[in-house]
Amino acid sequence: MSQASIDFIALVRSCIPEEAEIVTLLQDGAPAAILYGDVDRDGQPEITALYRYLDGTYLFSLKEYGGNWFPIGSAATGRRQGLRDFIAAPVSRKEGCDLIIGWQRDDGSAAELDIVSWTETGFQRLIPHGTTYHHLEVEDMPTRGVQDGVCELAIWLREQGQAFRVDTYRWEPYRLVPAEDTHSHYFQKVARYYEALVEEQPDRAELYRGYLEEAKRKLSHD
Repeated sequence: MSQASIDFIALVRSCIPEEAEIVTLLQDGAPAAILYGDVDRDGQPEITALYRYLDGTYLFSLKEYGGNWFPIGSAATGRRQGLRDFIAAPVSRKEGCDLIIGWQRDDGSAAELDIVSWTETGFQRLIPHGTTYHHLEVEDMPTRGVQDGVCELAIWLREQGQAFRVDTYRWEPYRLVPAEDTHSHYFQKVARYYEALVEEQPDRAELYRGYLEEAKRKLSHD
């Protein structure tokens, strides 16, 4: 079934309780938290969504069989916060997609990262609570010019003004680990970001030059 022929919102609404609400992201346009990707790693895409019902937020997936869609998994997230990010990407392995979820912290200053994967027993959280970020990018970052089909994460943590500490990570069995061999690729973007700030904010140029020099240092040492 082609993606263009699916009314995602209507389909998800038909499969959740009448009183439930599809979660929307805290982004421009408030897009619905609905993804179309292969989460069960069988080579065919599923529909995965988040919805709120009573006092909980729930994650569930639908799979097509013979032109009809059926639930294949559901789990309570234990969360009530707003949703910053909802991304499907291969993080823990090449086949299929993991779910990268960013829960807005109650004070609105940052988001907490969640990575969820489909297993034989249903959805499973891959990382413990406590990883926070202000900006997140998910990308198959080349290592010395070669991509491997698995995505790395760039986590930006605000330190002062528009200055961030930036680190890249990849999944190794059971945990995220620093991905320093992606620096020569990703920190080109980081360096451009600080070069622009130096030009745009001359009153804070000294601050941003320090971050620019750090980005250039990482750029040349991976």
